[in-house]
Amino acid sequence: MNYNIRWEEKHAIIFSNLVSLFNENNIKYFILRNYEGLPNDNKSKDIDIIIEPGSYKLSKILLEKSLKNMGVSHNKIVKYERVRCFYGIDVSENFSIHIDLIEGYLSKGVEIFTFKELYENTEFYMGFRVLNKPYDIIMLLYYKVIGTRQLNDRYRNKISKTYKEEKTKIDIIFKKTLNDYGSNLIINALENNKFEDIIFNANLFSRITKRKSFLKRPIKTSINIFKFLLEKFYRIIYCPKKYQNFISVQGADGTGKTTFIEGLTKAVAYYYVAEDLKSHLYHFRPTVLPNLGAAGEKAGVMKEDKDFTNPHRAKPVGPINSFLRMTYYWLDYVIGVPVKLRKDVQFDRFTIYDRYIYDFLIDPYRSRINLPYWIRKIFTRLVLQPRIVFILLTDAEIIYERKQELTLVEIKRQLGEFSKLANSHERFIILDASKSPDTIVEDAMNIIIEKFTQKL
Repeated sequence: MNYNIRWEEKHAIIFSNLVSLFNENNIKYFILRNYEGLPNDNKSKDIDIIIEPGSYKLSKILLEKSLKNMGVSHNKIVKYERVRCFYGIDVSENFSIHIDLIEGYLSKGVEIFTFKELYENTEFYMGFRVLNKPYDIIMLLYYKVIGTRQLNDRYRNKISKTYKEEKTKIDIIFKKTLNDYGSNLIINALENNKFEDIIFNANLFSRITKRKSFLKRPIKTSINIFKFLLEKFYRIIYCPKKYQNFISVQGADGTGKTTFIEGLTKAVAYYYVAEDLKSHLYHFRPTVLPNLGAAGEKAGVMKEDKDFTNPHRAKPVGPINSFLRMTYYWLDYVIGVPVKLRKDVQFDRFTIYDRYIYDFLIDPYRSRINLPYWIRKIFTRLVLQPRIVFILLTDAEIIYERKQELTLVEIKRQLGEFSKLANSHERFIILDASKSPDTIVEDAMNIIIEKFTQKL
């Protein structure tokens, strides 16, 4: 399956239709950065459209109309401050598009430039509005330096070229948004192509621009900062469950979990038009608490067994020690899962576990635990549950042929336990591991899109 992010005719038509609808409905907007080549070519993975504050509701209707008119089946909206990230997705057509609608331009509640000032400095390019060269470079420089502390070679070349052409106008904007020291510092760096000096002083530029913006509009800025912090608190601390993309993958050794997860992370990145960082992969536990063997070796009381080719190499411990082991690992889930989830929610990442606490139900001997099923089940229920648990199942003989770490009898036993688990709740979804890896991934993505997005 082709999971290379691309921009094709369907993308161009959606964008062109959206621009036409904006013009017809008198919505003030402009394209921010990377517009060269549009509508037929897009050098970026997405499109940032700055819209006039207060026009979001109508803009949303028009964007969804553009997607629906081109047969896009699903849409996901992710909100950060005044940014709404729209993901138009259609798995059946192997299609994805990412367009951001941004009401004005704020950074953590601070508005360096008002929408009015930016809009007054726009011009037409191929039938749509973009910032003029001086403001385009300023926004690029401030966003990449203040926002991400990085500037790739393409951006550096663009900034250098435009700065030479528009130096006088750009310097005026620097002096307006920075103090004398800051503006002289950044002007000197640009005149000598010392971009590393700009990145090194990014925190300084950030503080100066925010201070000047606050002094210019103290009440409005204070309100915006409060709203930003409140939204962040709600998203990350108070209600992360609403935003989490939490998935677990289960299956006996030999069902192809590793191959499936590799394909799934690529598919998620493609359909959400992002880099590989869209997914964060964890193995079995969050590991806020170390493995008992590693902890014992560090304490000097034992040597850690690292022979992972035989999962049943060690005998289970007694009931009391089993209960203590189970409690220790359970605490790792109780403490660690919310911590990891909140970090992933902050950046809208997918949280994917290769195996989860359910392994204690299916194969407790792997962790040397010898406790009754009902006790282990209580432990598994007293942790945060994934929104989707994919269970890979196929014939025991096929699994044994792929991997002989477990006996055929043990594989059949585990498959029976996985089937029982799959019938216990709707979050458990069986995938046919006998299919090709691409087909399994597409089956999983169809389920993810149905669960995590809205149908248009």
